Amino acid sequence: MSNSRPQQATRSIYFAAAGFLVLHIVILFGGFTALAVEFQFPDVLRLPTQERLALFRENQPIIVATYWALTMSGFTQIFAAVFLALALRPYRGGLVTLALIFGTITGLGQAMGFGRWAILIPYLAEQMADPTISASAKEMIGLIEGSFNRYAGMLVGEHLSNIAMGFWLFFAGLGIRRSRVLDPRLGTMAMAFSPILFILAAEQMGYAESALALITNFGLPLLAILHFGLAWQLIQRRDLDAAPNLGVGFGVTALILYGAMVAPTLLS
Repeated sequence: MSNSRPQQATRSIYFAAAGFLVLHIVILFGGFTALAVEFQFPDVLRLPTQERLALFRENQPIIVATYWALTMSGFTQIFAAVFLALALRPYRGGLVTLALIFGTITGLGQAMGFGRWAILIPYLAEQMADPTISASAKEMIGLIEGSFNRYAGMLVGEHLSNIAMGFWLFFAGLGIRRSRVLDPRLGTMAMAFSPILFILAAEQMGYAESALALITNFGLPLLAILHFGLAWQLIQRRDLDAAPNLGVGFGVTALILYGAMVAPTLLS
């Protein structure tokens, strides 16, 4: 029987995983903030199609660029899942493989959901604004836009992606706890957060609508804290035989960051 130890991940893998985890969250929160300012997001999604497309055309360059960046967040999600798997895989291959699969599905779903705004919606908005277009053609454009919102947006980009992300968090968290590569408390946090994604997925089916605002405003900032915590741990990992401790400093920083993210909601 061989007593050889599994090959450990390199520092470059830890830094790559940390970088993509942070970049992913920055793109998401930065993008949603820009859309809230320039596109009345998410309330704009409840407007009639003609009003939504007219508002889209008013700030189209900024909105398209923002949605393109959000589309790229699908790839940062995939890279984060890949490099986190590489950081953990020598220790718990089976669990981390499952995390990698669901993390990749999450990224693909996010890219497909956001991508329609950068490619399809500009075309539909242009056609809707054409003064020579007939009323029946406008109704058809509205039907197409609504159908893509429900399929690419609600089904693929939200419902399936939220389910996949819930499983990604669960299996990645379980792998972190069992591998001891990182502080096990981060694994516990990831596993505890996964049911929230399943609740978000239920919203697209018409359930848990009353909890949507609460989860979005106060739950999703915890996802950012988790990503930053993972990144901090990966960067701090020097002794490859022991998981670094999060420490009091990170706890204080996390509380300050969380307070800053939820303060606008509390003050509104």
